[in-house]
Amino acid sequence: MKLSYLNPHIRHARLHETALKMQTELSICYDCRLFYFDNISGSIIIKNEEYEITNKTAVFLPPETEYKLNLSFGRNPSFIVFNFDLTNENEHIENSIGTATKSNFNKSLVPAYEMPNEFNLPIIHNLAHIKRMLIQCTNCFIIKNDFYRENASALLKLCLLELLKDNLKIVHSQLCKDVLAYIHENYALSTLTNEDIAANFNYHPYHLSNIIKNETGKTLHQFLIYYRLRQAKDLLLTTKYGINEIAWKCGFGSSAYFTKI
Repeated sequence: MKLSYLNPHIRHARLHETALKMQTELSICYDCRLFYFDNISGSIIIKNEEYEITNKTAVFLPPETEYKLNLSFGRNPSFIVFNFDLTNENEHIENSIGTATKSNFNKSLVPAYEMPNEFNLPIIHNLAHIKRMLIQCTNCFIIKNDFYRENASALLKLCLLELLKDNLKIVHSQLCKDVLAYIHENYALSTLTNEDIAANFNYHPYHLSNIIKNETGKTLHQFLIYYRLRQAKDLLLTTKYGINEIAWKCGFGSSAYFTKI
């Protein structure tokens, strides 16, 4: 599913402002979950990995995620919970489907629809600025004025996109680090191209180049040339290699091309 088709169908929305007793068993969600924690600390365990929960932590879980919450409620806690689909394909299922344990999970209750790739995995980030919008969304869903479903869906969509934007920043930053590390390891190959680098990370060259430019200010090709020149400068200053050998060692292919740059 394309992200442009994102149109949340909310089945449950609730703001809890008192301490709650958490389930001790692993839970499995039938539809998506969005949790928001304020003045609450602890952790969430997902697939045997434990993630910290602090103030203003938002957690998105796709359907069929196994999880367990370990929470400590501070003074004036806020715990916001949404159960929903990412599209309205199953809007005929209006009531909350609830949460199961491993022993009573019934896969046939999972609403069937195509998930966008961006939301196929859990997302956990601290996002202070979406709290007000989430509370507005829960109020809208509970009061049930005219067009409450449409209004609540629009508000939740905005919050999900904010969460996704924050996640992509981190993903892109890590991707950039990995790409630069790959260039560091392979810059001496004179045949190395944008296509080679992009293929190693399963990206289109144009898309990857844009990500690198946003992170470094240089396109992928510009950064490769910049890195080769920096290495060549170091060799000129610290070794007795000639121009031809330095050009070869730094991936320029020929001294003629190296001296032109």
